[in-house]
Amino acid sequence: MGRPPCGLDEYLEWQQRLEGFRESGLSVDVFCLQEGVSKSTFHRWTKQLKEGIPESMRTEAAEREQTEPAEAVFMPITLKASPVEIELPNGGVVRLPLGVGQAVLVEVIRAVGALRPWRAPTS
Repeated sequence: MGRPPCGLDEYLEWQQRLEGFRESGLSVDVFCLQEGVSKSTFHRWTKQLKEGIPESMRTEAAEREQTEPAEAVFMPITLKASPVEIELPNGGVVRLPLGVGQAVLVEVIRAVGALRPWRAPTS
């Protein structure tokens, strides 16, 4: 059964890992121990990446850069008057606005929970 073919992400990960090794000043033994990889895997990737990432994968990387935003943009959101929805084991659903007091919430759940199992109307 052989090893599955490597994808672009694995090439990029190892390229970055090997750059880290060169900058670390560590021996191969110590670096591999810290990274949790075998020396044979380290040497295989060193050999595999000697000429860089294969052309077909470089094309994929370039296409990925064009379609993916360089930096994720997050928009702040606030929740206003979103309902609290609780589905009970008997099939009942309780929907209340945010901010309802605990005492009201407990009483509504107790009342709906005491109902017999809910059944959808038959046509």
